Amino acid sequence: MRATRKKRAPFMNPKRWTALSLVLLLAVIAGLGMWYNTIFKGIWSAEAQAKQQAIEAAALSEVDSTEKYVWDETVWVVEGKTADGQELYVWLRDNGTETIPASNAVSKQQIRNSLLQTKPDADIKHIKPGIVEGQYVWEAFYSRSEGGQQKYEYDFYNFENGTFIKTLKLPAKQLTQ
Repeated sequence: MRATRKKRAPFMNPKRWTALSLVLLLAVIAGLGMWYNTIFKGIWSAEAQAKQQAIEAAALSEVDSTEKYVWDETVWVVEGKTADGQELYVWLRDNGTETIPASNAVSKQQIRNSLLQTKPDADIKHIKPGIVEGQYVWEAFYSRSEGGQQKYEYDFYNFENGTFIKTLKLPAKQLTQ
């Protein structure tokens, strides 16, 4: 005997597969977002604390940038403006806070120009303020290609007058042909 009933439709039809795929995709995106926030929460919290400390220490009305600098010691450098428009650099160290007006310092662009004048083939990765051997500096990190090798170097310049202090060369990396 032959069955006369129709075969039941499958439970997972194309609409349900599409809905399930969307739900799984949204769950993965939400999970990645939560993971990202968890990873960076500590960094963002420390940066917010440094901003607040600089605002209180130097009476800043606006914060332009906040950089964590680690070399001989860990220091936060906050660049901002006061209510009267004066640009300041605030150095937050473990043993105190110091404020240097931007008018008393060499600009980042002047350091970039100085570096490119002496090493025109330099590919500058970053230039940022810091402290090396107790002295306020501009750190310029860059790479150069020499003889089939990629060389990375740090140049340090005096923060206030821009004079060259020293170069630190990292081991070369062989370029693939």
